Amino acid sequence: MALRINVFIIVLTITQILMILGYSQLTFHDGYGEQQKLDEARQKLKDREDALREPTPAPLESEYGQPDLPFMFDMNMYTYLGMCLTMTYLRKYAYTSLGMSFLMGCLAQEWCCLLLQWIPLGYCSFLKSNFVQVGCPYGSNPDLTQFENFQRARACTCDSLEDKIALNIADFIQGQFGVVAVLVSYGALLGKVNPLQMLIIVICNVAAYCGNKFLSVDYRGGVDNTGSLYTMHIFGAAFGLGCSVVVSGKRPSENPDNEARYQSNNYAILGSLFMFVCYPSFNSYWAPASLRVYVATNTFAALMCGGMFAFIWSNLIYPEGPTVMHLQDGVLAAGVAASTPACMFIPPIFMMLVGAGGTLISALSFRYLQPKINDQDTQGITSLHLLPGLWGALVMEAVTILGIDTQTVTLNNREMLGEIMPHFGEQWSSAATQALILAFALFVGAIAGALTGLLANLTGKVALAGSYSDHVFWIVPDDFTHIGEEGADTKVM
Repeated sequence: MALRINVFIIVLTITQILMILGYSQLTFHDGYGEQQKLDEARQKLKDREDALREPTPAPLESEYGQPDLPFMFDMNMYTYLGMCLTMTYLRKYAYTSLGMSFLMGCLAQEWCCLLLQWIPLGYCSFLKSNFVQVGCPYGSNPDLTQFENFQRARACTCDSLEDKIALNIADFIQGQFGVVAVLVSYGALLGKVNPLQMLIIVICNVAAYCGNKFLSVDYRGGVDNTGSLYTMHIFGAAFGLGCSVVVSGKRPSENPDNEARYQSNNYAILGSLFMFVCYPSFNSYWAPASLRVYVATNTFAALMCGGMFAFIWSNLIYPEGPTVMHLQDGVLAAGVAASTPACMFIPPIFMMLVGAGGTLISALSFRYLQPKINDQDTQGITSLHLLPGLWGALVMEAVTILGIDTQTVTLNNREMLGEIMPHFGEQWSSAATQALILAFALFVGAIAGALTGLLANLTGKVALAGSYSDHVFWIVPDDFTHIGEEGADTKVM
């Protein structure tokens, strides 16, 4: 039997081999969950002492990395069940939507986990050399700004580039945020790229995501404490749209397969439900430990209100009746808008308004803007991620101006703001920094996406009749039908 080898399989194999070599040379296991082995007599004595001892408080379980396990399950459900299933709404593209989302998610998580650790190590080496004359521990210096003191304290505790990357479960969970950024971008490209193009896009997308996150959060001190609003939703949408403008062929939306059907929409709804139930965990993971419950509560409030208003807005805006996509995306848009504002000590009643506003913007965008950009945005990431994300960023600007820089509004638990805002206490620095990282997300995402699209175009394009159809990439059942066009039957995977 002859082996079936093509360029995509060769490149994918080489990429995975390089990943394995990278992990073998740059990382080591951090040892969470391992305990020193004792001889039999000492082990029996220890077991007897443990049986008489008071139960260990839950927070001490962090010694073995256990508190992150529930987040890992929720993140996997959000990413690989939720987001992947929402891609299956196209009537003849479920195999590719699920298969490519899963494959590229695995690649993105491997690559992102390395970069998210390696880039801060390089920056830590710079900080250590910059503050080498100060010594540890670092106290707050009144002659320096809040952010400079924050960086000095970080230089005291972080690892430098000379050290190997110590991997634990938290690193892989954080890498999943990069996977979500990739899947957000893939929503705009759905049905219009071949597997080799998508491999190139994933590698460049993750690199740009990690670079943007470093510039926005680590280097500039911006606040994105859910790890998602600026560096994932807005950036991922900007990257996907920038790339799609370049790689989209002529009028791909005219393909009749660029439509949903009843059964495929059911799977997409199921994916939205998975994302809905996991959203509080998703938004709260990257928040400081003391604020996780607060962020989850605010996210839940925004989602509940968004779920109600998704039905209200959709029926008002669509007199003929809404489609199920408008409802499911409207609900998720509330979670997008609430992501980073949820950690800013905003009362639940205002978070409900944030969720309702995100849902309204999504519904209006699907009604009036989406039909005009269908060629560049297959799934509607503009209406689901970009515009609700911009609404959330606007809320953040209002909070930083009114509650922090001018103190016009008194925020709850104000004394804790210094823990989450590196520029807290510097007049107008917080608002300016948030506006700057928003510009970073839009600019870096759009430019990186367009350049990646130019690179991906070097590998060819999918024919119009082959777009939005599984028959180009997979062996399909006998009852699968497709429209005919020259080149449409050429398999590329």
